[in-house]
Amino acid sequence: MRRLLCIVLALSCLLTVVGCTSGSDVSEPLTSDGDSPTPQDAPQTFAIPYSKEDTLNPYAATTEVNLNLASLLYDSLTVIDDTFTPRLSLAASVTATDATHLAVTLREGAVFSDGSAVTAADVKASYDAARAAENYQKLVSNVIAATVDRKSGGIVFTLAKGDPNAAACLSFPIYKATADTAAVGEAPVGGGAYVYTVGENGAYLAANPRAKGEPKYATVPLRHLPNSDSMYYGLASGNITYYYNDLNTGEVPRVSGASAKVDMNALVYLGVNGARESLANPTVRRALSKLTDRDALAYTGFAGWATAATLPFHPKWSGVQGIDPIFGKQELADAVELLKTAGQSKLELELIYSIDSGNRGTLVDTVRTQLESAGLRVTVTPLSYAEYLARLQSGEYDLYIGEIRLTANMDLDAFFDGGDARYGIRADSPAAEAYRRYRSGEGTVQEFITAFGEDMPYIPLCWRCGFAAYDRRLLSVTPHGYDPYYGFTAWH
Repeated sequence: MRRLLCIVLALSCLLTVVGCTSGSDVSEPLTSDGDSPTPQDAPQTFAIPYSKEDTLNPYAATTEVNLNLASLLYDSLTVIDDTFTPRLSLAASVTATDATHLAVTLREGAVFSDGSAVTAADVKASYDAARAAENYQKLVSNVIAATVDRKSGGIVFTLAKGDPNAAACLSFPIYKATADTAAVGEAPVGGGAYVYTVGENGAYLAANPRAKGEPKYATVPLRHLPNSDSMYYGLASGNITYYYNDLNTGEVPRVSGASAKVDMNALVYLGVNGARESLANPTVRRALSKLTDRDALAYTGFAGWATAATLPFHPKWSGVQGIDPIFGKQELADAVELLKTAGQSKLELELIYSIDSGNRGTLVDTVRTQLESAGLRVTVTPLSYAEYLARLQSGEYDLYIGEIRLTANMDLDAFFDGGDARYGIRADSPAAEAYRRYRSGEGTVQEFITAFGEDMPYIPLCWRCGFAAYDRRLLSVTPHGYDPYYGFTAWH
């Protein structure tokens, strides 16, 4: 199963690829077309989907629907907000003592739902579980050790290499170590806004009386609707009030209720084989980028369920606010001139993609049309995933369509440090070197973005969106791609 929590999965890739402050901001409410509901119209009961055949342990869950519930059942040292920025939660402070160590102090008075104190030992046990779990190991891949400081009661995390966004890697769920269980239909003790409960009428979430704040809904019934089809019918029948779909199949459900796009840090990009003589010149790669109209790709390739990629990072990320976009509309005249300068005006290219990655045909056709507008000749080759991967590994391609979900610390090592999206990118490329300087603290994000735009090791196209469907009477829902239930206690 494809694990969500965008915390996760740095490579969903080839199938298609700090400053902390206390509090957790709530994003602007998502809205839909149609009549605006009034407060008295809001549903009196809020029900959500889950799988009764799976555990509620976030490190052992095998269904996306149960994994999505982690943020309701468990707190974390930091919480990712709607600008993809880590905010303090269980942690009172996160301090970089040097380039590769983070010292964490726990919030005074932090307790689990059973009233027991959250300890550094619980944090370490949760980290160890995250490190071993497929659901979270990408998130904590650069965090190689956790050591309890018995003197201070805090915990020190050791990084493999420097990372200015490392606090985001501390957003894994914290559970009570002695209550660990992976049994079906059970959940370890957590400290989130809700507690998993089973009563005479079935499973539900009960408000945690020891959590901060008072949620709008004191109880939230859970309905056994473990897949997208069942959730679709559950919403239509009124059996559930809300569900989330990350649209990884490429199919957008039709719903009778309201629906809205959810920002995800899932980059769809055009991979370029820089080892090819015709594509080794960055001038050619910049020309290919200028031939790309990102808005058109988001609209036609994803039926509008995507956001144009104007930078190597998601435009909602707080770390790039104030930085001018470097990609956008097609710049045909500039692209033609660059190709002419590079002596590649009659370039012939093969574009490969996987037919097992969901609906990508329209996207590929649009990319081909845009590239051919400059007189290039592009041959599109659809392949099975096995064939596609073999071609990438052997270097037998010119261009490819990829998708990658960035972990919450905005890690691009998959491209630049021998990771799963490294195809066609030199490890010593100017963009890779600039990225390493940025990660180590020797350079700025602006310097990296400038170097990226000059080198163009791959071509960002758009950021794929998720899908939130909900009862039309709701005034406010605020999910984002790292947490489909972000701000849930204030939804109404």
